[in-house]
Amino acid sequence: MSSVGLRFLKLGLGETAARVLAFIATVYLARTLGASIYGVLVAAMTVVMYLAFVADCGMEMLGVREVAARPHAIREMLPSILGARLLVASVLIAVTVILGLTVLPEPDGPVLAAYSVTLVTVALGTRWVHLGLEQAGNASWSRVLTDGTAAVIVLLTVHGPADLLRVPLAQILGEALGAIFLLRLLPAAARPLGLRLRADAIAPLLRRSWPVVLHGLLGLAIFNSDFLFLRAMRGSAAVGYYAAAYTLISFFQNLGVAYTMSLIPSITRTRDDATSARHLFDGAMAQVLAGGLPIAIGGILVATPLVTLIFGPTYVPSVEPFKILLVIVPVALLRNVAQGVLMAHERQDLMLRTVAWALGVNVVLNLVLIPRWGMSGAAAATLATEIVRTLLALRYSRQLGLPMTPLRRFQRVMLATMFMAAAVWALADRSALLSVPVGGLVYVGVLVAVGGIRLRRGALPELTL
Repeated sequence: MSSVGLRFLKLGLGETAARVLAFIATVYLARTLGASIYGVLVAAMTVVMYLAFVADCGMEMLGVREVAARPHAIREMLPSILGARLLVASVLIAVTVILGLTVLPEPDGPVLAAYSVTLVTVALGTRWVHLGLEQAGNASWSRVLTDGTAAVIVLLTVHGPADLLRVPLAQILGEALGAIFLLRLLPAAARPLGLRLRADAIAPLLRRSWPVVLHGLLGLAIFNSDFLFLRAMRGSAAVGYYAAAYTLISFFQNLGVAYTMSLIPSITRTRDDATSARHLFDGAMAQVLAGGLPIAIGGILVATPLVTLIFGPTYVPSVEPFKILLVIVPVALLRNVAQGVLMAHERQDLMLRTVAWALGVNVVLNLVLIPRWGMSGAAAATLATEIVRTLLALRYSRQLGLPMTPLRRFQRVMLATMFMAAAVWALADRSALLSVPVGGLVYVGVLVAVGGIRLRRGALPELTL
């Protein structure tokens, strides 16, 4: 667990810094463009996220495991994988640009066409190689470079709705710099010598990756279907308010994905050792709950002052869906660990099965709840869907010999969360700038007192849950 924790610390710090920079840009755009125009951006980014999963060809997750299991084969397979992904991305860009400029209305069409160019950087991305080689620091710095560059360009050049197209341009430039950075930092023995297409080198890998691609697409459908239903039933302003609430949630979900990427190499190497695998799984479950539970409980208590502090009083409609969505954080983090187990055991088919069932639940609930309860209904549908996905993932990890961690393992986390909640509730009438750090200090202090965090001279604090 110490090596996993160290990799996640490197990756998580970079992810956090990058997300903070992106968050600043997002808040700025939401305030500067207004809910309706901001909703146009969200809709375009939603579509491009789907296309990015296709252009990635499943390598962002499957590739980590492949590199961890066969690091000696990187130089042989990397040029063909990059070449195949670039070919797929080029086709997707061409189709999207044509449809965006000829079929969709303005400003939706031009914005979508511009955002599609980021698929080139997706195709040439090598973050998965660095993670598979346990070079989390490189992957971390690339995210800071990507989101930092985009945020600076947005803050300097976007001053109103007339500057809308400068937003995707900023994203293109940021992601291009991040991709070049990672290519330059590849070990000499792993650097690709040009791009090529060798069917014999990539066909076996792509055959195993299609469930991962479909899993990602269906997962995005769950993530974004509430936006699409809200856009159709309640208008772009509702999408803008809901996106503001989800911005805070997605920050923690992305950290959960980063943790999974840090975990997969270790699970891959210990999957045939039942004792080590059990120790790793239980430790990971305790760690993610230690991060997710206080965020959910504390966030609900300070939801109103937090949303108004960040987005302004005009975004008060975001508060209620935000409270519901916060419960997703610990649920999704537990699921991320179980999905890491499935990926390490090469059971992409089970991952696909979880998301397929969850998508069906999500569509039905959105159709039932959004017409009556709007954004709160969308949030409730998303929460119920995440619970279904998590329960299924835990069931499948149990079939692989790793049942859910006993609840007694979480006692210290729950105790610390109770003390934290009491401290935050006592400061409920104060600013979030006071209640949030005080709650955090109380939580950490209680964990230290009950032995959940070990402090040693000359060493980083260590979770001992």
